[in-house]
Amino acid sequence: MMMTDDILATLEKIDQQIVRLIADRRDLVAQVPGGLSNDQEVEAMSLWIDEAVERELPEDPMEKMGKLISQVCRKRGE
Repeated sequence: MMMTDDILATLEKIDQQIVRLIADRRDLVAQVPGGLSNDQEVEAMSLWIDEAVERELPEDPMEKMGKLISQVCRKRGE
């Protein structure tokens, strides 16, 4: 069984990875001429929701996070 300090250290690493992945996504979106289309954004959101359901995560909060991440990525690409 993991000790609390080990768990906290692992959580910190996961959080760092999440932020790094969001930055990576933002950088890739910025490379798409004109940014992602509305259809591509909708497709990405569908993926977020499908993945959330598959992993038994709450759909509504995951959809909100997906929209926020999309907004962060869009701002860099504008």
